[in-house]
Amino acid sequence: MTVTFYGNVLKYTNGDRTFAMCGYSVLSEVLDELCLHYGEGFKAFINGSETCLILINGQGLTLTGGINTPVKCGDNIEILPFVGAG
Repeated sequence: MTVTFYGNVLKYTNGDRTFAMCGYSVLSEVLDELCLHYGEGFKAFINGSETCLILINGQGLTLTGGINTPVKCGDNIEILPFVGAG
């Protein structure tokens, strides 16, 4: 699967725009691996309250099963910052 990072998420990924991985069965495992790879700053960002949006194959987690969403090689995971407008 390919994880793609957008916007200010990049400051937590050392500028990496993508991360390729395989061998995980649920999103929570993917996020755990990303937290191990990118460290505490990334972990704090991902676990923060309403700081990012995660899409799996273009669908938000509310439609897929949250962090327990099944994943497989070939999936596209996108991590985007929330953007507010007034």
